[in-house]
Amino acid sequence: MKYNWKIIGHQKQLTEIEQDILSGNIAHAYLLSGPDGVGKYSVAKKMANILQCENDFCHECSACLQMAKGSQIDTVEMVNDGSSIKIEEVRKLTERMNMTRQSPYKVVLVDSLERMTTEAANSFLKMLEEPPERTVFILTTNNIKQLLPTVVSRVRVIKFGQLPHEVLKGELANIGQDVTEETLNMVSLFAQGKAGKAISLLESPDVLAGYVKIYHQVQNLLGTRNVVDRFAYIDELIEDEAQLENFFAIITAVMRSRMLEEPHDGERYINALSKIQEAGVFLKKNINVKLVLENLMLNI
Repeated sequence: MKYNWKIIGHQKQLTEIEQDILSGNIAHAYLLSGPDGVGKYSVAKKMANILQCENDFCHECSACLQMAKGSQIDTVEMVNDGSSIKIEEVRKLTERMNMTRQSPYKVVLVDSLERMTTEAANSFLKMLEEPPERTVFILTTNNIKQLLPTVVSRVRVIKFGQLPHEVLKGELANIGQDVTEETLNMVSLFAQGKAGKAISLLESPDVLAGYVKIYHQVQNLLGTRNVVDRFAYIDELIEDEAQLENFFAIITAVMRSRMLEEPHDGERYINALSKIQEAGVFLKKNINVKLVLENLMLNI
């Protein structure tokens, strides 16, 4: 690789992007698609920096320094703050894109494109269809199925996947962190192939300790068929929304791990994973939390 992307894995995807940059065959719009936490937006920002730096991504020129501060005049960044992107924001973006360019490119970064309302997405589509000269859109999505097919048809899609457990574990061992084999195993399991999440856990010992605690609770839970004990755990779990989210992530990781370790019992774990996913959908629909979790405990 010519550039230091500072990201774990995804060599094929990074090579594709580099080839476009080095050949000058840059698409007017890229969509980096894949699960949250795999490093898509980090790649998007570095790609924007490479395009705007006239000294081959030197990290020292005014463009690089401005990019680091988020103040480069011809780069517009729409970060994911949890809110939807409305048509008024897209209209303002259109106005800014039509202003005189002072840099090599006009670059638009949008994190989690699925946040756009239908009205905003239709307006954005018009800009994708007739982009201003030397404008590059670098977009990310956690769920490409939530996007308008017409938008997807106007971009170059680069898919980022989750890394295999052993690959992620090996990469983590090579980044210089002084951690034990057991910790690497735990982090790789909890991250579920997401390098960004893995690094975050390594850098947050308290958060990691909380995950480990839930992991042991889940193992104990799955080791007993005692309904009273299982329901008692549910009562404790629903008191903390953050803990509930971590519980779903960890029990999913445990089931997937067991499925790989015990392929002869694969159907059982596939059914369990289906029940866990179903429970997660019910919770998003605001169905009674305790009822959903108790039903889950009776079916795994």
